[in-house]
Amino acid sequence: MIDSDGLRQAHEDFLAVARGEGFGPPPPGEWDAERLIAHVGLADASIASAALAVLAGERPGYDNRASLDEWNLRRVVADCGGVGGLMEFAAASGRLLREVAAALPESALAVQLPILIISGDELIVDEPWSLDQLITGVARFHLPRHAEQLAGLR
Repeated sequence: MIDSDGLRQAHEDFLAVARGEGFGPPPPGEWDAERLIAHVGLADASIASAALAVLAGERPGYDNRASLDEWNLRRVVADCGGVGGLMEFAAASGRLLREVAAALPESALAVQLPILIISGDELIVDEPWSLDQLITGVARFHLPRHAEQLAGLR
């Protein structure tokens, strides 16, 4: 069963950091605050989509490259119109993921999906994971890592 409280808290913690002001430029080769927030929203939406596909009886995979794609990140940043709009997008995507995750029966959480997760030039995951592992990873690793990156931009 998904730790709904842990997932909610991880989203709240990320958004609390994102609400802050005074983000400076990123270190060379890193994303600015807008791209980090857009990435989180895109990743949550993509994972929610994969979870819904499992509920529909499909056997999707999860590949995070769309949430890393520079054109896609610029599109979301432009559509959202700045950090405030990006926070709304990330909050909505996070709520969607939490609502979908809460509706998943144990049988869906146990479904193995091919997972591809890349960070920068590094391959992080290229193996089957359960849907439960993927969603749990958002709370335990993905959101805290990006909250830390955002905090470092102050």
